[in-house]
Amino acid sequence: MKKVISIIKKSQAAYLATIDAEGKPEIRALLNLTNPKKYKSLDGKALIAEGETLTMYFTTNTSSNKVQRIRNNPHAALYFCEPESFQGICASGVIEEVADQKVKEAFWQKEWLIYYPKGKTDPDYALLKFTSTKLEGWYGFGKHVFGETK
Repeated sequence: MKKVISIIKKSQAAYLATIDAEGKPEIRALLNLTNPKKYKSLDGKALIAEGETLTMYFTTNTSSNKVQRIRNNPHAALYFCEPESFQGICASGVIEEVADQKVKEAFWQKEWLIYYPKGKTDPDYALLKFTSTKLEGWYGFGKHVFGETK
């Protein structure tokens, strides 16, 4: 798990896959809040490991298509990578919007005013919570699987 967490934290972006109303996948990049070089104040908060389960937080616009897809189908996957060394982690699981305003405020970064001009109470500021059910990693010349194997 140390290697899995290392790859996640080093990844420049988080790539989120969701499912649309027709059952088709869509992938887009998110700010990787687990990267301590970019979000030092969120280190230890944006990524929580409990055994082989990871909980991670991300931000996006409430008005985005991905939020509507998450509301309709919470099943999702996240991909993190170090492309220069061909190492990657795919986390499958469920994702949900965080409704608790105090939690959203605890994650708030002033640099996000460019995305959410009304600040931490902006109705377009959404905090997402992802909980893994399966982790697959590609590193050390092999595939590694943690969690569910269905």
